[in-house]
Order: sequence, then C-alpha cells, then structure tokens
Amino acid sequence: MLYMLFIEFYNKLLQLFFMRNFFLILLFLSSHLMLSDEKLEVYLDEQHYKLFDYINKNSDLIDNENDKFLEGFEQSIKGIVDPKEISKRVMGKKIHDESSELQRERFNQKFKSTLFESYASAFKEINYEDLKIVSHYHPKENMNNAVVRLKVNLSGRNIDFVYKMKIINEEWRIIGMIIDGIDLISIFRKQFIKLFLEGNKKINYAIDNWDLPEGANG
Repeated sequence: MLYMLFIEFYNKLLQLFFMRNFFLILLFLSSHLMLSDEKLEVYLDEQHYKLFDYINKNSDLIDNENDKFLEGFEQSIKGIVDPKEISKRVMGKKIHDESSELQRERFNQKFKSTLFESYASAFKEINYEDLKIVSHYHPKENMNNAVVRLKVNLSGRNIDFVYKMKIINEEWRIIGMIIDGIDLISIFRKQFIKLFLEGNKKINYAIDNWDLPEGANG
C-alpha cells in the first residue's frame, strides 16, 4: 500500500516537473524566435540605410560613370545579397549539378553584372524613407528561410516588394526578389533556359551568350 502511494506521489512529481519545464522551454523558444525575427527586420533596415546612403551620395555616377556606380553598389548590397546562390537558382538544379566548377564561376561572374544592374535600376528610383517592411513569415516554419513583404511609395503609388531570404553562413541573404508581381529570378531563369535550348543544351553557349534579359531592368 505504501509502495503504491509512493509510486503515485512520484509520478505526480514527475508530471509537475515536466509541465513546469515544458512551459519554461516553450517560453524560451518563443522569446528566442521573437528576437530572431526582430533581428531580421533590424538587419534589413540597417542594410537598406547603407544601400540608399550610397545611392544618394553617388547619384551623379549613374549617368556618367555607370560602371563605377555599379562597383560601389555591389559593395553596398553584398551584405544582403548572395549572387552565387542566386546564379545557382537561375541555372536550375539539374544544369547546375551537371556544370563544372569553371562553368559555374564563369556564369556567376557574368550574372553578377545582370543582377546588380537590375537591383540598382529598381532601388535608384525610390527613397529609403519610402521603403517600409510590412511583415515576414517563415515558409513551412523553416526558421532558416523567410519571405519578407515590403511596400514602397513611388510617386504616390504603392508598390509591393517581396524578398525571399535564406540564412547563409549565419547571415540573412536575399536569394530572390519580386517587384510589383514580377519575379526577377523567374525572368532570369527563363532567359537561361532559352539560351540553353538554343545552343542544343550546351551550357557554355548559354553562358557565352548571356545578357540582361528584356524586362528585368524595369
């Protein structure tokens, strides 16, 4: 009898201990996720400020020395954009896996110019004060990926921006951008596949003939 009472008492203690610690762990995880989410938006805001500060201070280079402007733009935006990750997505998994390291590097170098010219074309038309982070979420509850929704006021018209982001080397990076419903990476991918097929599925042909896709520069 005493043994059974002891077992019952012991089990209740375990239950109380488990419930108490469960809620503590849940509270800790919730706080951690909230801080991580807040960190993402703060980080983006800091990078936006840095980017627009460069654009404002070097706007005279856009028409006169565009190559020099793009070099500085690349340095300003590299904190939130990973060109190599994006170029991999443009090639597509199958073609990327079949390509050599040299081919991947060649395309990445050519694609970087396209990418930064397209992003510069979009950002130079707006102001830092007019770009607002609206919300973000983690697809399929994967905390290493995020979709960030933004709005920008351009001449009285509200335009939707969407960043597709991923944690790469412990930092958030943009791996895709949708501007007013236009998915830039989708445009780039279609252009690459078109060249790939035109060249009888030769990867080098697609790389050699790569140029800025029509419609990708606004």
